[in-house]
Amino acid sequence: MKKVAVFVDVQNIQQVFEKMGAEIRYDKLKEYLTERYKKENGIIIKFSALIPYRDLDESRLKLIDAISLIGYRVLSKKAKDRPDGSIKANMDIEMALEIVSISELVDEIVMVTGDSDFEPLIHFLSRRGKRILVIGPGRGPTAIEIIRAADEFENLDEIDDVVLI
Repeated sequence: MKKVAVFVDVQNIQQVFEKMGAEIRYDKLKEYLTERYKKENGIIIKFSALIPYRDLDESRLKLIDAISLIGYRVLSKKAKDRPDGSIKANMDIEMALEIVSISELVDEIVMVTGDSDFEPLIHFLSRRGKRILVIGPGRGPTAIEIIRAADEFENLDEIDDVVLI
């Protein structure tokens, strides 16, 4: 039986779809992946979601709670305010470390992101015999580098009931 781990870069995904006025159904994503791998004689041993937050962002804090109640392992950290007024709110290194730490226990890794920063990680895992599925928000918002590096790319927009506009 094929063992699979799923990692969702919530900040990256939320940014893309919030700009379009769309909502992501993380419960439907989990259901879809569970069914997909069941058909492929696989089992998902871990669902993880990485989510930065700001103290006063009630909607983000509710999202963290909702995703954890759906059954994802949630890793979160407080976003940092920069002196220029911008916010540093990504969790790329945390996601990479989580993936590397479990990589020896799984055959396949699903990365739900569009971020090109993960290209070296995908190559690293591939060289170690891991199959990589990238699920990202369309071919435009998802970096072509990670689409090329992965074994398979799936458009998040095309998975039934996951993106609500």
